[in-house]
Amino acid sequence: MILSALAAVALLKQADTGKTQTQTPPSKPATAKPVTATSNQVPGGPKPAVTITLAKDIQYYHPLAMAAAATGSQVAMTLDDNSVRIFDASTHATIQTFKGHPQQPFAIAWSHDGAWIATGDESARIFLWDARTGQQLRQFPGHTKGIQNLSFNLPRTLMVSTGKDDAIKVWDPLTGKCLTTVLGKGANLYSGTFSPVTNSIACGTLGSGTRIYDQNGNPKNFLTNVDVTQVNDVAFNAIGSQLVSAGREGSTRLWDLKTMSAVGSMKGHGDWVVHARFSPNGRYVATSSSDRSIHVYDAKTLQKVADFQNVSSVGAPLAWTADGKWLLATAADDHLQVYSVSPAQAGNPAPDKPAKGSKTKKKHSRRRH
Repeated sequence: MILSALAAVALLKQADTGKTQTQTPPSKPATAKPVTATSNQVPGGPKPAVTITLAKDIQYYHPLAMAAAATGSQVAMTLDDNSVRIFDASTHATIQTFKGHPQQPFAIAWSHDGAWIATGDESARIFLWDARTGQQLRQFPGHTKGIQNLSFNLPRTLMVSTGKDDAIKVWDPLTGKCLTTVLGKGANLYSGTFSPVTNSIACGTLGSGTRIYDQNGNPKNFLTNVDVTQVNDVAFNAIGSQLVSAGREGSTRLWDLKTMSAVGSMKGHGDWVVHARFSPNGRYVATSSSDRSIHVYDAKTLQKVADFQNVSSVGAPLAWTADGKWLLATAADDHLQVYSVSPAQAGNPAPDKPAKGSKTKKKHSRRRH
């Protein structure tokens, strides 16, 4: 049985040991009202650069976590009935269903080549699935508490898991062998995530901001700022040049990973920012909060361009489809909502360009994170 949303958030804020996605449906589903104008738009001014509107309510799906495919419009999601499904945001069709978790799975990752889906549940079980056939390939024992986050590296030779036992583990997904364990030792590690271009792992902590480790668990960088010190979630853009840290202070910090410096903060939430995700082209960042809202920010100006109210009170899971046409989230009673994005935000972010007149020589590798 699902606990009430307010009770779940209260427990989470007391324990600081991970998220519990829970809701009691209200008598009438709440309707999210989008604000599509940028903050500097004036009446009669230019059209907003992007318009995001609620396109479809899927009442029979209640997602706990979501991961988009690397191409197209499909999204893998874990649901409150313990199942795992592949959903097409364009057609609203269920493509594949996996079953086997004994408890609710709050973590999911989809490999870049589309072959594997990993899911983790509250019993600390991690399952690896064949995304095409739905066959369970193996399990990964090792964590002692529920799984909070999962991520594959680009060639899917490594998988990282984050548990509510304050531990991050790096696995060989082909053999199931645990290669490295990083212990938080009271830091409360959150959302261990591979860079999309290297084997570096970023994670959040409760108190010391964002950390970056190498694949062997050695610390590389510490990204700290007074705006965001307690980090629930981290996310890279598609080319690994920027990172966002979602903070319990109500702000989301944007980082330049070439210089390892802060670009600025995206503010406006009245409570914890629970999730943050870049659009495929890196132009926008969607955030969800326990203040029952979803915000979308322009990653260049850091200004809010969309605002959706009366959504999940525990922080809606978020996923942009790879074709850039859809943003998926959850409503106040946790049912799935599909938002249309116009124009589509597909494609990779543009790489940094040298200043005009610069004679900087071309480098073979521009990023070390």
